Amino acid sequence: MIPRHRWRRGLIAAPALVALAIVLVVGIPDTTGRFALSALVIVCTIAAIVLSEDRTEHWLRTAFSLVDALREGDYGIRGAIPQEGGQHAHLIRRFNELAAQLQDERRGMAESTQLLSKTLAGLEGAVFAFDGANAHRLRLVNPAGERLLQTSGEALLGRSAESLQLAPLFEAESGAVVSHAFASAQGRWQVSHANLRSRSQVGRLLVIVPVEQALRHEERESFKRLLRVLSHEINNSIAPIASVSDTLRTRVRSDDAFAGAPDLRALFEQGLTLIEQRSLSLQRFLAGYALLAKLPPPQLQPVALDEPCGRVKALLDDGRLDAQAEGNVVAMVDRDQLEQALINLVRNALEASPEDGGVQLRVRADGAHACIDVIDDGPGPPPEEKRFVPFFTTKPGGSGIGLVLSRQIVEAQSGTLVLASRQDRAGTIARITLPLAPSMGRER
Repeated sequence: MIPRHRWRRGLIAAPALVALAIVLVVGIPDTTGRFALSALVIVCTIAAIVLSEDRTEHWLRTAFSLVDALREGDYGIRGAIPQEGGQHAHLIRRFNELAAQLQDERRGMAESTQLLSKTLAGLEGAVFAFDGANAHRLRLVNPAGERLLQTSGEALLGRSAESLQLAPLFEAESGAVVSHAFASAQGRWQVSHANLRSRSQVGRLLVIVPVEQALRHEERESFKRLLRVLSHEINNSIAPIASVSDTLRTRVRSDDAFAGAPDLRALFEQGLTLIEQRSLSLQRFLAGYALLAKLPPPQLQPVALDEPCGRVKALLDDGRLDAQAEGNVVAMVDRDQLEQALINLVRNALEASPEDGGVQLRVRADGAHACIDVIDDGPGPPPEEKRFVPFFTTKPGGSGIGLVLSRQIVEAQSGTLVLASRQDRAGTIARITLPLAPSMGRER
């Protein structure tokens, strides 16, 4: 088969060859004949050249169109392969193969991007990707990051780490656990960060993973194990101490050896009574802490929060306590356990407030959550690192169980309990945050 480009060359040379054949066969014609023959050769040659160039121009335009389609990202286009073959057919075939490969790669990238998007959406940790070495523009955030900052992704994108108050986290050592307050919560977080590079552009990646709940759970479980050991050992010692003390006191009262020494008898009875009382007090102390280890699972149901708050006010019956609810706020809670937590918090607030001070119990809805604030006029909260430490208390005779038990109750109901200083004056705000009942969430 004659190649396409040689056939075209033959077509261009055909008029001259025909003229040569006429001269050889017929002979040299007269002047008019030579002029007519020359004109015919020229016209036919020009026609052959134009025909050949038109085909070449057609294939060039086709190639340019296909390349433009690839450049614009249209990988689904295909070129028609010429039936006669040749270099044009080879070029179009290679183009179709390239377009198919790019289309497969794009499909694979789309699937990978979708998988990455689902993975980021399912992460508990917040992920932020910034442009620039100084994290001056946010270009990616996952749903956990939106929840952490309580702002939609559309409103976050384009903002700097400094404006989002995330810049200090880049200063912490990557992988460290730090304490930080966000719009949605405050606590301890594991912070990891790294540099990014894409197409010669530098960026910063920030990952924030909440560890407060995990650490609290581990602390709570460790405390329960310790409490079981202490309860077993101490109770085994306290019971015989109390029994022996009672027996000795009975003997002292009836023994004639103390008949002539009433002061000595009284001293013995006083000492034995003290031993028995402290033994019983220690038993009650351990029994109170056993509540932490034996707290039953909450039975959640929709509850109008003004009801338990009203019962707490009536139960404590203190004129310094003022309870108010902003509207009908309904949350998913265990009514009895929530009341116990409120009693602990309000009692602490009353004990911390001066006689001429006051305590406010406020209920309100905030977005998809219900908030209960216990506000006092006391000296302020204890140091942050000691606020929820078991056995720690600033009150004489306190057990250090009230705050720990209250937080355990609230967190078991998918809520949070935080202590903060008042901004307007001295005092403490104990804030409980609980999920609203589904029906109320839809109404809002």
